[in-house]
Amino acid sequence: MHKANVSEIHLCQRCPRLLAYQLCGHKNAWRIGLAGTGTMPGKLFHDHIAAPFYKAMASESDIRKHLTLLMKSGKNLELGLLALIEKHLFLPVMEQHSKKLGEVQIMQLGHGVELWNRFQAQFLDKILQHQKNETDALLARTFHNPEELIIGIYDLGNDRKFQISGRYDALLFDVTGGEAVVMEFKGRKAGGRVDEDFLQLVLYCWLLRNKTGISPRGAVFYLEEDDEPEVFYSAEDISNAMQNLSNLFQQVIDVQDAVQEKGNTTLPSSPDPQLCEDCEFNPKCEQEWGAHKKEKPPISSDHHTYNSKKATKEADQGIEAITHALGSLKLPVKPLGYIAGPRFIRFKIKPLLEKGVTVKKLMNQSENLQVELGLHSAPLIQAQAGFVSIDVPRKIRIPLTLGEVWRNGQRNKPQSKVAFPLGASIDGSIVWADLSDSTMPSILVGGTAGSGKSVFLRSAAIGLALNAKPEDLQITLVDPKRVSFTDIASLPHLSGPVLMDNEPAMKELLQIVDDMEERYRLFEKTGSIDIATYNHLGSPLSHRVIIIDEYADLIIDKKTKEQLEVSIQRLGQKGRAAGVHLILATQRPDAKVVTPIIKANLQLKVALKVTTSSNSIIILDQTGAEYLIGHGDMMIGGSVPVQRLQGPLVTKTEIEMATQKH
Repeated sequence: MHKANVSEIHLCQRCPRLLAYQLCGHKNAWRIGLAGTGTMPGKLFHDHIAAPFYKAMASESDIRKHLTLLMKSGKNLELGLLALIEKHLFLPVMEQHSKKLGEVQIMQLGHGVELWNRFQAQFLDKILQHQKNETDALLARTFHNPEELIIGIYDLGNDRKFQISGRYDALLFDVTGGEAVVMEFKGRKAGGRVDEDFLQLVLYCWLLRNKTGISPRGAVFYLEEDDEPEVFYSAEDISNAMQNLSNLFQQVIDVQDAVQEKGNTTLPSSPDPQLCEDCEFNPKCEQEWGAHKKEKPPISSDHHTYNSKKATKEADQGIEAITHALGSLKLPVKPLGYIAGPRFIRFKIKPLLEKGVTVKKLMNQSENLQVELGLHSAPLIQAQAGFVSIDVPRKIRIPLTLGEVWRNGQRNKPQSKVAFPLGASIDGSIVWADLSDSTMPSILVGGTAGSGKSVFLRSAAIGLALNAKPEDLQITLVDPKRVSFTDIASLPHLSGPVLMDNEPAMKELLQIVDDMEERYRLFEKTGSIDIATYNHLGSPLSHRVIIIDEYADLIIDKKTKEQLEVSIQRLGQKGRAAGVHLILATQRPDAKVVTPIIKANLQLKVALKVTTSSNSIIILDQTGAEYLIGHGDMMIGGSVPVQRLQGPLVTKTEIEMATQKH
């Protein structure tokens, strides 16, 4: 099994060849290209000030006792905390190390401590305002031991494992937001180095999530920056970035293999030409690791059928056209590559802030790019972690079938009887819906006519049927349109015939609610907390999934609407533990149909193409779905980070498999 630590992975992103030199024994290769003035004694700050402070705050130390009294006193927290840090940490460091430091280094260290202290004081003050009692217990919850070694195993598929290890700088807990916060300390912000720093933060967050199940947010603190030294990243930003780690891990493995082969393998050079110019290995780099030439932007897809020569040519031409078009609009950008998916290509660009180009300015260019690139619809432009993405429909679109998605998704399929594949992400990885998961026990689907709602529902029904035996799963289909489920009406998992009229549909829904309540009475008698624990006792209950196509037709009259909303509320709040789940779809995602009650109780949101940005906001709480291209192109959100997927088509083959399998 290949192994690497976070620093090595971080170095590989900066330049794979630098990692190779590091592994070959050049121990200072990691220093090349680092941002900073060189006057900040970072190791002193890390090892003798920050780490001891966090260790003291995580234990019943004198520093924590003094800080507890300070917070209770009502005195100026920033000044009081700085006095504590100076007395217990900064002055002892000066007594021991000042003779080895220059005057500029001492001043830089002191200034960095002041900036860091201000951040800590603001963090603590926010907590103090939220909860003033039990201050010492609050501090014990807030601070955790720093620089703890965490080891995680990443599954690359095909029985390949990759071990990652690392020590984060600091770990805090924000009791006001209920989130863990991973912190990293750096010198100075510098162009693309911010992206590298973000990646390092993402890796530590992945290790923490892998170990604890917690999805933290993060912050990088730049000790040499007077203006906004803190850069914050949400848990959503970090989770989105985690989805792209497999390609980087594979590159690290390639470097390790190349080093073992002693130069018989060519390695790509750094994507940063300035780094190459400043690198001390530059003169011999070409001879040892291959021709030193500018690499084409990579296609980072796990799905080989997307990576044809035509796809590469189309993507190469596309990134050049986008860069040229934005340049002509006086918005110069740096191209960062692309990812070719089955229906569209995601181009990555970065605004050149030093030339006045902001993310907001790029976000407003959809219509201009539509005209400049000759597209039938405006491309979706989104801010991502470290770049801006522009999604452009492919000229030749590759169909995606449920069977193909099912096969490719086996390596990350949830161990659940109520799971089905939602679709393929832009990098080819398969995203699953697991209705037994607390984040997605029920689903709301919205999209205009022709967007792929009925196809999505059919895919969900067949996917569920492929995943479970009829005795473990009962599906109820409601189809006011009368044509959505005609070819899957013979599924052995159906609880009965497809319901097409309002009265029997509502009667069945109310009966399912009563059945759910009866299940809770059974759980109470047996001491079970949910369907899983109850089923272990014998006489297992089946999971139930209700799929409704165009539920707007069921709420035409006021009485039916009230009944439906009450039923959805009860099932949404209590259904998961009882093994009862809802999937509702509508082609009218407006406020009259997607009411607050319905929206609040259907956790996972699926937005197919909609007509207006307001429709997108109603489903996802953000715009973007109006730029989708239809036919299964979707964005998911709500209880999960927003991402774009391509939903699969259901063919006769999958229907026959689901019908005959059991």
